[in-house]
Amino acid sequence: MRRSWFAPFADCLLLGVFLLLASLPVVTAYPALVAGCTVLREQAHGGTGVTPRHFLAALRRVVRSGPSVWLAPTGVLALLWLDALALDAHGPDAGPVFAVATAVLAALGLRCAAAWRDGLRWRAVLAAAFRSVPGQPLVPVLLAGSTAAAAVLVTMSPVLLLVVLGPLALAATATDSWRPAPARK
Repeated sequence: MRRSWFAPFADCLLLGVFLLLASLPVVTAYPALVAGCTVLREQAHGGTGVTPRHFLAALRRVVRSGPSVWLAPTGVLALLWLDALALDAHGPDAGPVFAVATAVLAALGLRCAAAWRDGLRWRAVLAAAFRSVPGQPLVPVLLAGSTAAAAVLVTMSPVLLLVVLGPLALAATATDSWRPAPARK
């Protein structure tokens, strides 16, 4: 049976729901995002698509890639939360600086999530993401913009939290397909 033109959009929204459910324990949020990018990349190359079984298999592969995939992002998230508390106590003037720092870190996280492949070490993925910035400066700008757009959409309509992670994974996967980060094993 032939898939309709609407199927990729529906898959992206369904992936958003899977990502939200897998992210409920906070430490699994980043591995879930990496698994979502993996599922979308495999689907673009003729994979089985967005199914619970395929997503869970990708999530298992990501979690088995090492403790860095959930320790480092959770630590960064905790640090951002502490920074937000400190800036809130300092006054409202530091809000834009915090927003920019958060967007930069989110862009780096999305870039690494899309660049990861089975067998790559996380240190190599992070180094490739950093190395790619001077040659591909538009990629982090696009990813920071997609993060900001997602934040604005969730702020305007909190119900979008159910699906917004799917389009974020799609943005990361699309930019990595457009300008791949050259990671070495």
